[in-house]
Amino acid sequence: MVLNSRNNAYDFRFPRNFIPDEVAEKYRAYLNKVPGGLLAEPIDFVNYSIQGLNIPGISFDPITQADNDGTTRYHRGAVPIQNTITREFTVTFQLLDGFINYWVMMDTLLYYYARQTKEPYIEPMTLRILDAEGASVAYMEFNKIIMNSINELNLNMAENVADFSTFECTFFYNKLDLRLEID
Repeated sequence: MVLNSRNNAYDFRFPRNFIPDEVAEKYRAYLNKVPGGLLAEPIDFVNYSIQGLNIPGISFDPITQADNDGTTRYHRGAVPIQNTITREFTVTFQLLDGFINYWVMMDTLLYYYARQTKEPYIEPMTLRILDAEGASVAYMEFNKIIMNSINELNLNMAENVADFSTFECTFFYNKLDLRLEID
């Protein structure tokens, strides 16, 4: 039987040292006070709140040529494929109590853009696409990543009910290693 695809059949987590030590230290004391104490490390807290991942599709701009008879012909361009693909991905997070994961990601973005930060890139991140049984079908490794943006935080006094709200962070990568694991 052929099953429909499931949009939650993937495994993506930030690497253990994605959040710099100086940022993580700032939030550990607060996270240790959270009831249950299950997520004492900021990276675990951030990974727990991941709700989705958006990878843009692939499209190529064709070269157009106008013929003398008024028709237009299309041709493949000569630009290398890696220069035509939008090399970015967006991670969607659930906003958690006190917006703590938002502040952690904001501080992480500010850390990576500070002049004193020596590392030019974030370490590689991986995404596995899974089938219905949980077996890996595809493996993607994003390399030479930079964190690009975090979207706005909308606060409103008229809404005083706990709600499922999200925010997004966008990343750009320079190289993608894609492997199908369907052997």
